[in-house]
Amino acid sequence: MASIGEQLRSARENRNVSLEDAANDVKISKRYLEALEEGDYSIFPAPVYIKGFLYNYARYLELDPKSVLEQYSKLTISDNEEVENSVPRRSAKRHVARKRVFMLVVVLIFVIICLVSLAWWYNSQLG
Repeated sequence: MASIGEQLRSARENRNVSLEDAANDVKISKRYLEALEEGDYSIFPAPVYIKGFLYNYARYLELDPKSVLEQYSKLTISDNEEVENSVPRRSAKRHVARKRVFMLVVVLIFVIICLVSLAWWYNSQLG
């Protein structure tokens, strides 16, 4: 079975459409379409872009977009599992950061209360 990129390139060439024309028609940058046809997904900012571009490009080339996305999903299943297991999630990092900020605010409030109490006590001793 041909790779996703080979299927895309073959379909585009069978329709006698240049890469530039395809890019203009689907409103996707030529460099992204080249990357899709070469199977180089590293230049995309996030997987959601890959999926969206694959869907639109496959539809434009009159391929079954769901089939193309299924093939892509099969390619990335093992990659996603490795990444999820090795890299902590952003939400966990944000949670820790929020917890630290909260603790800092609590400590600052405590220090302010202590200073106000000390000032009040000192003034009461003088007068």
